[in-house]
Amino acid sequence: MINIESISKKYAHACALNCVMLNVPAGKIYALFGPNGAGKTTALKIMSGLMEPDSGDVKICGKSIISDPVNAKFDIGFLADQNVLFDYMSGTDYLNFTMDIFKIPESRRNESFETYLDAFEMRHAANDFIFNYTFEMKRKFSLIAALSHNPKVLLLDEPAARMDLIFIAQLKKLIRDYTAKGNAVLFSTNTVEIAANLCDIAAVISSGNIIECLSPEELRKKFDERESGI
Repeated sequence: MINIESISKKYAHACALNCVMLNVPAGKIYALFGPNGAGKTTALKIMSGLMEPDSGDVKICGKSIISDPVNAKFDIGFLADQNVLFDYMSGTDYLNFTMDIFKIPESRRNESFETYLDAFEMRHAANDFIFNYTFEMKRKFSLIAALSHNPKVLLLDEPAARMDLIFIAQLKKLIRDYTAKGNAVLFSTNTVEIAANLCDIAAVISSGNIIECLSPEELRKKFDERESGI
């Protein structure tokens, strides 16, 4: 469902991505695992259509994000590394705004509201202004918005960063249920236990190159990280 075809990207003094290739099939959760500066965010921005590569292409459900970006984006739910919300909207207004962009009919909206607001225990805050939200609440609403149009592909940039264990458990259940319906997930992280706990396959990226793909067990064995896990 996600086909990354030799994408490269250079900045003024560095190569961010070097002919990166990766295929994420339907029903699978892939982690893009590597240290800060490895190229994870650049790769996700290119996949989501926020940035153009110097060369290569990304196909989302067979549609090119380069030559057919509008149609490709209809199949993408994207969570950026920083929350991008409008403070003077309520949560409900923001979700409706997002679904307006993706032309979701009114008859289908309540289903999305019910499912995801309950999944992240955010129903109580849905009608509050976003500027009153904590960081964690904003992160949850950003993810709900990414899912609100029922995309086939979910791209998540550091979804668990600064979040608690309850959220991570909620996220794990949600993306497992999501991929069980034949969708695909690719998320980035620099934490071994986050990657190993959430993914089916970890694509290890270093200095702009994907160097290997590992199972969660292989990832844990190879990267002996001395941090508390989940």
